[in-house]
Amino acid sequence: MNGFLSAFAIIISILAIFVNQWVTFIPQLGIEFQYHRRRTQVVVAVAAITTAILLTWNNPTTGQIVVLIVVLLLTPLSGFNHASKTLVTIKQPKHAAASAVDWADNKLVLGYALDGKTAVAWLLDTLIPHHLVNDVVDKDPILAAW
Repeated sequence: MNGFLSAFAIIISILAIFVNQWVTFIPQLGIEFQYHRRRTQVVVAVAAITTAILLTWNNPTTGQIVVLIVVLLLTPLSGFNHASKTLVTIKQPKHAAASAVDWADNKLVLGYALDGKTAVAWLLDTLIPHHLVNDVVDKDPILAAW
């Protein structure tokens, strides 16, 4: 039973690191989950630390002390994996005429047409690693999101 709880403590401390990505694997959480992300992160981290401390207190073996140290080292990492670090935006990319770009015909784009004459397109190859592009088209702010 102690082995199971030790593994549980380590696994939930790892899960605390990746709270930002939970919605990727559980879309039912919805985007509003990001507003409560920090609270969830703290609760999961406290559960991991509490489990490791209680296990060490109950059975102070070398293995349990190692588990406690691992959990205590992993848990602070949860603060380093913030969405602003993983979802870096592109701000005001350079504009070029459609005739001046050499995109292949089969490239996927996300586009925006302003007035039938002005149109902007962003390559999905660019959007996928960044997810967000903040742009201005004819003085109108545009957010392209993927």
